[in-house]
Amino acid sequence: MIRNLLVFSLRNRWVVIAASLLLMGVGFWCFTQLKIEAYPDIADTNVIIVAQYPGRAAEEVEQQVTVPIERALQNTPNVLDRRSRTIFGLSVVQLTFKDGTDDYFARQQVMERINGAELPPGVEPELAPMTTAVGEILRYVVEAPPTYSPTQLRDLQDWVIKPALLQVPGIADVTTFGGPLKQFHILTSPERLRKYGLNIQTIIDAVNANNQNTGGGIIARGGQGFAVRGLGAIKNEQDILNIVIKSDGGAPVFIRDVASVEITPPPPSGVLGYTVNADKVNVNSGVEGIILLRRYENPSDVLKLVKDKMAEIQETSLPEGVRLKTLYDRSFLIDHSLETVAHTLMEGVSIVIILLVLFLGSVRSALVVTLTIPFSLLFAFILMRLTGIPANLLSLGAIDFGIIVDGACVMAEHLIRRYRNVTPEERKAGIVGITLAAAQEVGREIFFSVTIIILAYTPILLMTRVEGKLFSPMALTLAFAVIGSMLAALTFIPVIISFLYRKNIDDINKPMKQHKNVVLDWLENVYGKYLSGLLKHAKRTVLIGFGLITVIILFGIKLGTEFLPALDEGSIFLRGNFPAGITIQENASYAPKIRQIIAKYPPIAFVITQTGRNDDGTDPFPANRNEILVGLKDYSLWSDTISKKDLLQRIKTDLQEQLPSVQFSSGQPIIDQVMEIVTGSAADLAISVVGDDLKMMRQRAEKIAKIVNGTKGADNVNIEQEGPQEQLAININREAAARFGINVADIDNMIEAAIAGKAISVLYDGTKRYDIVVRYLPENRSSMDEIKDLQVPSAAGALIPLSQLAQINYIEGQTNIYRYNNKRMITVRTNIRGRDQGGFVKELQAKIDKQISVPKGYSIIYGGQYENLERAGKQLMFTIPLTIVIVFLFLFILYRKMSSTFITMSCILFALAGGIFALLIRGYYFNVSAGVGFVSIFGISAMSGVLLVSALNREKERMADGADMKDTVLHTSKEQLRALMSILIVAIIGLVPAATSSGIGSDVQRPLATVIIGGLTCTLLFAPVIIPPLYYWVQQRAKNNR
Repeated sequence: MIRNLLVFSLRNRWVVIAASLLLMGVGFWCFTQLKIEAYPDIADTNVIIVAQYPGRAAEEVEQQVTVPIERALQNTPNVLDRRSRTIFGLSVVQLTFKDGTDDYFARQQVMERINGAELPPGVEPELAPMTTAVGEILRYVVEAPPTYSPTQLRDLQDWVIKPALLQVPGIADVTTFGGPLKQFHILTSPERLRKYGLNIQTIIDAVNANNQNTGGGIIARGGQGFAVRGLGAIKNEQDILNIVIKSDGGAPVFIRDVASVEITPPPPSGVLGYTVNADKVNVNSGVEGIILLRRYENPSDVLKLVKDKMAEIQETSLPEGVRLKTLYDRSFLIDHSLETVAHTLMEGVSIVIILLVLFLGSVRSALVVTLTIPFSLLFAFILMRLTGIPANLLSLGAIDFGIIVDGACVMAEHLIRRYRNVTPEERKAGIVGITLAAAQEVGREIFFSVTIIILAYTPILLMTRVEGKLFSPMALTLAFAVIGSMLAALTFIPVIISFLYRKNIDDINKPMKQHKNVVLDWLENVYGKYLSGLLKHAKRTVLIGFGLITVIILFGIKLGTEFLPALDEGSIFLRGNFPAGITIQENASYAPKIRQIIAKYPPIAFVITQTGRNDDGTDPFPANRNEILVGLKDYSLWSDTISKKDLLQRIKTDLQEQLPSVQFSSGQPIIDQVMEIVTGSAADLAISVVGDDLKMMRQRAEKIAKIVNGTKGADNVNIEQEGPQEQLAININREAAARFGINVADIDNMIEAAIAGKAISVLYDGTKRYDIVVRYLPENRSSMDEIKDLQVPSAAGALIPLSQLAQINYIEGQTNIYRYNNKRMITVRTNIRGRDQGGFVKELQAKIDKQISVPKGYSIIYGGQYENLERAGKQLMFTIPLTIVIVFLFLFILYRKMSSTFITMSCILFALAGGIFALLIRGYYFNVSAGVGFVSIFGISAMSGVLLVSALNREKERMADGADMKDTVLHTSKEQLRALMSILIVAIIGLVPAATSSGIGSDVQRPLATVIIGGLTCTLLFAPVIIPPLYYWVQQRAKNNR
């Protein structure tokens, strides 16, 4: 097959050139069509069900909403985990599905089952938008002159801006945060109602009876039909005030006689504040829109459409002075991540070209080999387009151009060497014949070597969940590029070189210049002398070499473990947990101080505080939660005296000093949300007590928190679920209610309407709609005594104080309730600083097992990032040995000899030792990125072994009878040294920019590149001095045994 490919290419050289140019053109078009993003979408397929039950405590919502929904979804297929969060008035249930589950299939299965859940009247569960944790692509705020109220801005957001943005293709949802809603509140008092013998229910009945339009069918007139409409719907506040409640002695009693009507907002569920340093803007109550990308859409394309739509809305739909201001734009992260990739790739290409000139001794040959890079990349773009792989930091950032040009470099170096040593007899075959004969000598080795590299990546494709989604695209992209490089090395490169050197072969008087490289020539001479001595003591050399390698590998035991290195997204994400029970208004009053503390630092671009949760319920956070997004200026504008790590530490220190009762934790916005979806917690480690009795579970959790705090490396330790808070419990006395002929539902309705406020009808204003709410005046519902005095109508029409119907007192209740796989859960979370995750958890588990016991039916589970580490570790324990087995089998197919196979496989040991040593030197932990690096170098290091062992085997077959094996090994090894150095040094240096990069998004690249550089460096140092003596020793043993 290889021979036929070479024969076709060299006999149809212009066809090959035309086909190559066409392929590169198609590749460029495919590149323009690729989805471009910063990070891959690593979230599992999940479906989130949101159900609001306004005014109900967490216990009632759990019992009546969360548990019924969970029960209805029990037999949903392909489910991995079931999690739920319940807070005051809100239930959020999340199902995580197995890898490969189609999103629409998952949503359909949930929708089919959720209709069977037995829920209270009025509770209508909805599916959250089909987006992911990486779907937040843009945040904007609505700004206006002081003449506009926050309610007016919220009105514009709800009825003008949001509907227009939802029309943009690729948008899953636009979530609104902050801004008071517009409602029509009917405010009354017990005194005014008693004066006319009324109660709240009579107001509710009157409003509902006086707010409707009706139809009277069609009447005919003059051959035409006219629709008959009865227009009785409420249009404004005056219409409400003029509604008749009853007639008192012939005189009507209107709502205006017992109540006032105000346009006022409901109690807020969330408050937005923001500070923008550049504009010197500080807003304490703003309106924010968060644009969510539909899953699998192209963020770059959608962002462009969103910005065009925002400009259109600004120009055509907003009043004078109102504007949309972008605060957070994912384009910043995408552009800077791609800038990091482009910078790394350009540095890699430049270094590779210089090294190729050095090793090939010819600028034109080096440039020809360099053509492999665009050819391979564009070939990879074609396959990426066909397989749907996006261009992002991981899929492109880890490409090593040194590895890509290895095959072409070997081919070019061998062809040039043959051209220089061509005999007069060989000249008769012409340039095509000589090139064909020379290319066939190394074509098989190139094919097998590159194929081994490709096959070495295939086990990565077996990884699942987060690690699979992170590194599978990278493995495929690298495999695609390497396939392209092999295709170029076996077709395009021989053809171009045959054109470039045709005159040197055709003209006998124009011999090729012998390239003289003083350094390489000196190295070859020194190597020859050194190797000659080693061959005399082959056995001792082999034993010492492998002994040293073994010692280095054993040092790997000291390597700590973690899931992934900390990712830098160019921003900071903080969470502030205020004491449980704090009101949303009180919490929001501290937000300006938080922003002021943070915004004083010069590197800060903006600070956004989100107190509480949004109105649609997709963020199930209680009133004591404050989320802070800190936007950073471009790192190039920072002072050299401060790093991001230092900045974060200063901010946290300032916050803790000035707000000591608030627990702050830090992270990154994207990865934190991803980990919350995947594992239920954004922390490095989450220790969860799972069971039923929350009181007992919290006691255990508090003990665990103390143990965690006492463990070296623990940081930001806290119990994730807020503690119990005081509740005003109205415990209805059924016997007392029965004596007055009052139903429990009547009392519940009174409590809801009088205290919380009850939406009783709707006022339509064109296309807008606003709730009409009935409620007591604040002074009639703000204390226990006033609530005790609430009047409930009896069956006889008398008004009975609530105190006679119920026992009213303060009790402790839950702020929020988390559930995991149908059981309650309380979680202790901690980040880990200054030590590895694996060692920290191992020590902590031993302490917890010794000091904490849980009853039957309860369990302690370890999650967070550690859950990913544990799963990924098991996968790597399978993937790495599988890679070694695949390489071994393919080498055996190549050689058909166990001896040559094992000799070549020794290069894997060199690479393993070098990768371990590099991690230790740089102080890195073993993580998934490093593990993928080890998988990568096994194939690359084996390639160097193939070139050396194949050349030794080839020369052995050509040996004349009586020839000295030692001389043959020495001569062949010296001849192959330059080729070996070229492929390894080019591959090593080509990855140095990725290993040293510090730009946004480079964190995942560095461990991978470090392992490859260390592994190939060790292979470069050990292979030339261990493989030849090992080969010679094995051959001598075989000869002696014959």
